[in-house]
Amino acid sequence: MSGDTQKTRIETDCLGSVEIPHDALYGINTARAKRNFDVSPLVLGDQPEYVRALALVKQASAIANHQLGALSEKKSDAITRACEELAKGKHCQWLITDMLEGSGGTSTNMNMNEVIANRGLAIMGFKPGEYQHLHPNDDVNCSQSTNDVIPTAIHIALLTKAPRLLDALNKLSHSLSRKADEFSSVLRLGRTCLQSAQPMTLGQAFSGYAAVVRRRAKCIELALEGLNVVALGGTAIGTGFGSLNGYRALVNQHLSNISGLNILPAEEHFDVMQNADDIARLSSEIRITAETLGKIATDFTLLGSDDAGGLGEIALPECQAGSSIMPGKVNPVIPMMVQQVWFSVVGNDAAISMAASHGQLEINHFEPVMTTHLFDSLNLLTNACTRFDAKCVSGLEAKSQRSLNNLLNSSALATALVPQMGYQQVAEIVREKHQNSQSFLMTLQQHGLMSEDEAKACLKRCVYTQTT
Repeated sequence: MSGDTQKTRIETDCLGSVEIPHDALYGINTARAKRNFDVSPLVLGDQPEYVRALALVKQASAIANHQLGALSEKKSDAITRACEELAKGKHCQWLITDMLEGSGGTSTNMNMNEVIANRGLAIMGFKPGEYQHLHPNDDVNCSQSTNDVIPTAIHIALLTKAPRLLDALNKLSHSLSRKADEFSSVLRLGRTCLQSAQPMTLGQAFSGYAAVVRRRAKCIELALEGLNVVALGGTAIGTGFGSLNGYRALVNQHLSNISGLNILPAEEHFDVMQNADDIARLSSEIRITAETLGKIATDFTLLGSDDAGGLGEIALPECQAGSSIMPGKVNPVIPMMVQQVWFSVVGNDAAISMAASHGQLEINHFEPVMTTHLFDSLNLLTNACTRFDAKCVSGLEAKSQRSLNNLLNSSALATALVPQMGYQQVAEIVREKHQNSQSFLMTLQQHGLMSEDEAKACLKRCVYTQTT
């Protein structure tokens, strides 16, 4: 075969020369990274929020460097146009660096620099690789280091990406609140340690679910607050060496303007470049949220277990057949999906925690793995919340009579009888119930202590009595 698709160009660095496809917008650094780090299924171009954040950083830098006299207007304009295209999702096919690249983000940064430079060259009327007119390092990366660009872009990407999770959590909380209202009169057996405890309503249980999801959203929101403080302008280790005088304040001002976020330079750049505790904190809050949703999903699985072999107090929407061999079986597949997302997010947080604690001296080299796993957790939990709401919570129904029967058959009324009969006598009646394998209500009736109507009235008093 012949044609343009077989043509290559040669790029050279201090390690030697590499052949690059002639039309590729990446360069030698990216080509080497592709060969060295092809270890995971994800590459930079798969992360649109991250790409956009990196493009915004490069654009803000080009504008600031032009104002400070380091870049000509022609170069600044070409970089800006290339960045605007990347921020809109164009040219991502050339962002091929593995997300788990082992250079602490250098390959990611250089992949962006090279794509911006080569796209900028085309805008200026030159061919890819003609870096004497627009250079990836000297021009696109002017006044920057990987060590301040990457953490800044991570923060911006998270501030852009996380609101989807917050929105999904708030919608889920509202759905749970609506179910709490719908189930406010459904009497049920409250359980502790999977044993009969006290009477309550199904609505009260769901009000607890709604409240904790609402609170988890607030906790994540609080963890996001500090991420608008960024490392940009610190260059390699926090001193700012390598950037122009006045660059730090100017670049963050431009970054705020073009991102729509209130971006602030760190008061202590040595801190933000050494430490990743803000990322670890956000990951931890997301993990706790996943655990919380997993607990709710576990409750739904138990409460929705079938009448014959389980509790049978709620009916989950039937999404699909549950068995290839047992006809008619339907499983709680949506709650089980949420549980598996929970397990996955816990694993992601463990990796992030290890990476955050293994930074060395002036920077943390493990931001690539933190980024990959935190983005994965956000995606997983956002999608799980959305599907849990739409395919489970919104269509969930109460089995009121089954709940009432379980309650009447239990010893949940025992606590209510203690004031008039004393703990010991009531405990003996409970033991008699178990020994005779009959309901607590029947045992009370045999002793002439309470009728069914009296029991129901007592249950309602117990359930709706609030203490202050």
